[in-house]
Amino acid sequence: MDESSWKVVEGWNYWKASPKTGIARDVTGEAWKFVQRPEAIYFYGPRRAGKTTVCMQLLERLSKQHGRASCLYINFEEPSFAGKLSTGFIDDIVQQHGKVHKKKPAFVFLDEVQGVPLWEKWVRAAVDKRECKVFVTGSSAKLLSGEFASSLSGRGFGFLVLPFSFAEFCRAVPKATLPDYLEIGGYPEALLEPDAKRRASLLTEYFEAAIAKDIAARFRVRDVPTLRTLAVHVLTNSGKLFSYNQLRAMTGLSFDAIKLYLSYLEDAFVAFQVQHFSYSLKKAMEKPRKYYAYDTGLQAVVSKSYSPDIGRRAETAVAIELKRRGAEPQYYSNDAEVDFVVREGLKPIAMNVCYSEEVPDRERAGLEEFSKKNRNAAAFLLAGEKQIERWLKKE
Repeated sequence: MDESSWKVVEGWNYWKASPKTGIARDVTGEAWKFVQRPEAIYFYGPRRAGKTTVCMQLLERLSKQHGRASCLYINFEEPSFAGKLSTGFIDDIVQQHGKVHKKKPAFVFLDEVQGVPLWEKWVRAAVDKRECKVFVTGSSAKLLSGEFASSLSGRGFGFLVLPFSFAEFCRAVPKATLPDYLEIGGYPEALLEPDAKRRASLLTEYFEAAIAKDIAARFRVRDVPTLRTLAVHVLTNSGKLFSYNQLRAMTGLSFDAIKLYLSYLEDAFVAFQVQHFSYSLKKAMEKPRKYYAYDTGLQAVVSKSYSPDIGRRAETAVAIELKRRGAEPQYYSNDAEVDFVVREGLKPIAMNVCYSEEVPDRERAGLEEFSKKNRNAAAFLLAGEKQIERWLKKE
């Protein structure tokens, strides 16, 4: 390969020094359990949530065990690589690594790989040939959690990397409180920024990058202002019910365009949907949905609300944590309401979240109604700041 490209690769690697590994992430330990297996490991989640840092934490541990030359890291968002991205380009880098270090890399990290055409075929071939252990990151939910997983057909393990959990936030910011977390959120660079204005600027940049790069550019959206308006509305009303008629009246978009734009927001990890609980998928699809922000700090900065509404943010934090734990939460609404319903085997578990220590009757009424109508259900109430804190920390 050309010398200039290789110099760039060398600049991104850590063959002579240790990388910055940041705050220990829980997902790093989970992924480490699979390092000795031949399958690829892929990380998906929002931009700036820490996927690269997780890779650096793994890379450093592997370097200590196998030597620094055993690892090769490629950042596909490097500007000088524009116009060169292909599977052949990856081959060239791997071969050049072999020439320089006298052996091919045992561990290859492909960071933000979604810009490389047919990259999944390269990964699949590498796994099948047992040439190296491959780690992949990307900022597209569909690309990595869906399409890539299908193309690998059991040849990979995926891990969702979200902004810091409350437990990780407390690890990074000693003496942190739940209100701190609900205001600042979990994006690593933002939570470590002491200046509130700079922090808000960072989070605004993340939001605009998601709109411009992860949605508008990737899906060729022309009406970016309306897309942004819809995104702001969703984040402002995190945890509230949405109907397509309401969104159509607000944006002027067709029902099909609204559905498409909302799917883009999910794909870019701006927000995720929570459907109505029903044993019938058809009935669940007929009901309005809720959308939750993927980060309370991002929600706070983008929101047009004049109220801090800490109770709604606490509910959002619980929703995010349920997603982090692999649950697909639903909600229940009939005569009374339940914030979240999750499955444990075949048993539904109903949850209500109340930030106030004084619990309104409606919170218990919703759980009681759900339990009566679903005899095998379990129900519990997260009430008060301290109880929500303990649940978020898994205590």
